[in-house]
Amino acid sequence: MLRELEEELGIGESAIENLCLRYITLRRTNGEIRQNYYFFADLKDDVDEKLVSNEGISKWFAYSELEALKMPYTSKFVIEHYLKTGRTTKEMYVGAADGEKLVFTKLPEF
Repeated sequence: MLRELEEELGIGESAIENLCLRYITLRRTNGEIRQNYYFFADLKDDVDEKLVSNEGISKWFAYSELEALKMPYTSKFVIEHYLKTGRTTKEMYVGAADGEKLVFTKLPEF
């Protein structure tokens, strides 16, 4: 994740704080199991918010705009869950796709 952040946005670990893995999703498609990891972090106050990506357009969105965006299958369910539940907790969630939705479960540490 840190390598991708550096490669795609040109910022390193020193530019973020509160980095946390919050969601892991599983989806079976085209004979493959696709597993995605969703990390969340805060951009430090002294970092320029005008990030330029070599992978496309980099833009900030208000929470209210997120659900209307076009995005990969599991991402839309992660965003929906995060906005309704995840942003008010510190939990990690695992989500399995069932063809209609993602079913999320808290993933406790024990």
